[in-house]
Amino acid sequence: MKLRRSKLHEAIVASFALGLMSLASSGIAVAQDEEAERLDEVTVTGTRIKSQTMTASAPITEISTEEFKYYGATTVEDLVNQYPQVDLYFDNFQNNPSYGHSVVSLRSLGPERTLTLVNGRRLPASRNELADTSIVPPALISRVDILTGGASAIYGADAVAGVVNFILDDKFEGISVTYGYSAYQHNNDNKEMQRLNEEAGYEAPTGDSGFDGISRSADLIVGGSFGGDRGHAVGWITWRENDALYHGQRDYTHCSVWYDEPVCGGSGTADPGRFTVAEVGGANLGNFIYNGSGYEPGIHLYNYAPVNFFQRPDKRITAGFSSSYEINEYFTPYVEAMFLERRSEMQIAESGAFGVPVTVDCNNPLIGSLCADAGVTTEQARITMWKRNVEGGPRHHASDDSMYRLTAGVKGAIMPESTWTYDIYASSGRYKTTDIGVNDFLISRIAAAALGCEDPVYGTFGGCQLWDIWNDNISPESAAAMAGTSFAIYKNSFTSLSGVASGELGFGFPSADGERIGLAVGAERRSYSYSSVYDTDSSAGNFAGAGAADLPVNASNSVTDLFLEAGVPIYVGDGVLNRFDASLGYRYSDDDTSGSNDTYKFGLSALFLDSKLLLRAGYNRAVRAPSLNDMYYPQRIALGGTRDFCAGPNPEYTAEQCARTGLPTSAYGNVPENPANQYNALTGGNPDLLPEIADTYTVGFALEPIRNLNLALDWYRIKIEDAIGGIGYNNIQILCMEQGLYCDRIHRDGRFGDYDLWIGLAADPGTGHIRNLAGNIGMDEREGLDLSASYTWNLGPGRLSTTFVGNYILSEYTMSLASDASTAYECKGLVNDTQGCQTPKWRHIAQARYSWDRYGVGLRWRHIGSVDYKDAANGSQLTDVIWLGSGVKSYNYLDLTGSVSFGAATVSLGINNIFDKEPPFVGDADGGFGSHANSLGGYDQAGRYIFGSITLTF
Repeated sequence: MKLRRSKLHEAIVASFALGLMSLASSGIAVAQDEEAERLDEVTVTGTRIKSQTMTASAPITEISTEEFKYYGATTVEDLVNQYPQVDLYFDNFQNNPSYGHSVVSLRSLGPERTLTLVNGRRLPASRNELADTSIVPPALISRVDILTGGASAIYGADAVAGVVNFILDDKFEGISVTYGYSAYQHNNDNKEMQRLNEEAGYEAPTGDSGFDGISRSADLIVGGSFGGDRGHAVGWITWRENDALYHGQRDYTHCSVWYDEPVCGGSGTADPGRFTVAEVGGANLGNFIYNGSGYEPGIHLYNYAPVNFFQRPDKRITAGFSSSYEINEYFTPYVEAMFLERRSEMQIAESGAFGVPVTVDCNNPLIGSLCADAGVTTEQARITMWKRNVEGGPRHHASDDSMYRLTAGVKGAIMPESTWTYDIYASSGRYKTTDIGVNDFLISRIAAAALGCEDPVYGTFGGCQLWDIWNDNISPESAAAMAGTSFAIYKNSFTSLSGVASGELGFGFPSADGERIGLAVGAERRSYSYSSVYDTDSSAGNFAGAGAADLPVNASNSVTDLFLEAGVPIYVGDGVLNRFDASLGYRYSDDDTSGSNDTYKFGLSALFLDSKLLLRAGYNRAVRAPSLNDMYYPQRIALGGTRDFCAGPNPEYTAEQCARTGLPTSAYGNVPENPANQYNALTGGNPDLLPEIADTYTVGFALEPIRNLNLALDWYRIKIEDAIGGIGYNNIQILCMEQGLYCDRIHRDGRFGDYDLWIGLAADPGTGHIRNLAGNIGMDEREGLDLSASYTWNLGPGRLSTTFVGNYILSEYTMSLASDASTAYECKGLVNDTQGCQTPKWRHIAQARYSWDRYGVGLRWRHIGSVDYKDAANGSQLTDVIWLGSGVKSYNYLDLTGSVSFGAATVSLGINNIFDKEPPFVGDADGGFGSHANSLGGYDQAGRYIFGSITLTF
């Protein structure tokens, strides 16, 4: 595994290309001698030094460009999020809620703790202050580096879990045109779901779904050299559009199934409507429905599932340009530009009156005999209305995103006959989202229309018509008059100015065989701004389906960084030990909003046995500064919980324990449950937040025992202290009932005798809620092993290439409140609704591809390990989600692909999830982990994925 000496003087051998990019990669590509000879510069994720003294202090997993071509990835997240180091998250199957863009999250620590780069530089943040990878063109990717183990000393804040760096092919030559087509196909033959739908009176789809959820894409890339090969330019434009896929198109998502009962459930805000009746100042008399002539006790349920998007429709265009021109060895200007335009849509079930209370005279002719039928003995009744707006149709949001990032800089040698070079650049980026929502009721209009537009208390509004919920006689016109249109505009921008100088010092260790210490020093200034504006009704919390008011934010901050990195060759020689290197890094950051902090790294690496064995170890101190919304978002009551442990006829805790939460003993067993498992919390920003601090350790090796067989194993441990977060909605209840702590954070609404945590308007401060504001109070710890391997050999008329990458979880430990051990839990190998765990111990991707002449065929095996359904805090077996039993068995997906070339054309065809496996079924689980339409997220959601493309290259 020796490379010939190049202009890098064996920099590849000494560091990452040997130890990380070859041995520790998943799409491992063995460097060819002729390639090494023509390399003038190698940019390695995780270091700024470009010399032979670079050392491998942290593992890097590499995804090759071929994988994007072979496995139907029309967006970068389609492939990257399948890798075992990355969380199982697929944006197009997120519908409620959804931000309409793709993110990457490492080690189950959230996308906010993963730094996402393109060519080593930051992307502008999106509407929720996370990097959106949608701007990255899959067709131009040279490789993707996944650096785990923290990198704040190199790249600044946010690289707590690691870095994902998309490297684009800025040396592309020629013209490439690609058209792709893909679709899902599923056999709707789930007999259990067919039966449940039939029993509920629903007609679920049966048989072959045909092609649906169709996606089309086209890419154009043009590149070439100019100025006698002193300059190079490449430009691209890509287009992608995918169709909507609805829950109603799959039998296993056609109805929302109760998590604790094998029955198609639904929402109590239904059609026809219902009325919760209470005497004013008296008892709650129950729920009543209209029967055609009067009112009788009962509740209708509404199957809200079919109209929801399963796969959201999405249209996007990306474009970009990069160019450089070497005027001389001291001055090479360059520019890079990237653009994105996208429309993403979200659709959920109809709006309605989600528990709107009115006080009505019992002799009001509109309500007919409701008071008498309900047994009201007072002159007035307190009536809470529940009615689904089926007359008006589903709620719909369309988000239009525009994004750009511009970078311009100069680089070159600093002086003649010197190893020192410089790179100075400025970057500017902006992200703007305009979101328009339609068909959601305005709360202020519901009571007025229901009481005939003339009630002296509830008034009227322009265009008001009687909304005759009382007699189930509602016209589409009256429903349309009650709906409003929302709009929101989000703007996020950043600018940065960075300069770095790197080269060799004039000295080194005598034992280093003449190699000198390498050094990089630099400074960076980054400025951020974020703003959001909303329409008047959104700001007032006047939309019935919004769950809370949307409040504007206008904030900004700046960060100044000073950094240095050193690569220290300690020993270079022959024999068993070939070289021993150290890497050091330090960064001082001054953040306008959260103060100053220091980050640093230290790594060691050693090459043995003629460079066939690499040992490495590293330590990183990393930080994450709080986001602008973390600090400055206005506090409000909003949906933020999924359980009330004291609700329902048989609460999980005793009457005495529930009394600590503010529930009178007389109301025990009578607190209404929310059928949608949505409860209120007081949330918002905290301007006193400080940065999170993380310590990361890695130890590993890379080995080539025989020619072309590459193996790597790395251990990592990440510990985050002062983690930003709330105590937790469930934790606050448990700590209150079991230890008497934080009971003052629970506010039950007892004004009408319900003592609930969800009924009422979010804009009303008396509405039941739990105060769960964020602080630097938590602790997270992640520990595991990364294993990778590759082997390539000649076989018959062609060549067989195999790769393997896996991750084994040793610990996924969290303390929501670091000062209280009772809030600690371990998610390793568990799935549950109590702590929201979904952590298989083992995941891997194994691939084999055989190529000969003009042909190629590949097989990929994706494995997701089994998980047990247990409480992560005490290990007890959970039973409430009946569909889980003792847990979820391991899942295995097989993907098949083939390609053939005809002159300038290459045709590729493939099938992912060959055997059409459905995702694990959990029902509409109350912990929220069934948000993917009865199923666990992260698994293949919609069945077989069939894809094809044709590429013309000139």
